[in-house]
Amino acid sequence: MTNKEDLRLEIPSYAFISLARRGMEKISLDQCFLEDCDNQDSNLLEPFKKEVQEDDKKITKKIHIKCKKCNRNFILKLEILKYVAKSTKNEKEEPLSMGIVYALDENENSLGHIGYF
Repeated sequence: MTNKEDLRLEIPSYAFISLARRGMEKISLDQCFLEDCDNQDSNLLEPFKKEVQEDDKKITKKIHIKCKKCNRNFILKLEILKYVAKSTKNEKEEPLSMGIVYALDENENSLGHIGYF
């Protein structure tokens, strides 16, 4: 079993939400994303399991989290797209990657796209 503090380090501190033409807004990922729960205390969130899948194009991590306020579980799904863009000037430069975060309920039903990291 994975150490809970190590799992906490796997989760980005925040994500950016697109505000259409008005830019991006920073949102903390240290909160419960389940409906009817307003927990924003990271001490009441306990990551307990991680699943990882990787292929040529992306890495998908699912971090299972228990909210101690509402006593329910949810999943943060972190997708890292490996090759979003490549430099046209320097071929030795690593391609850019991009992270996308989604919230899922404990049955892996989508609660929506949260943002980018």
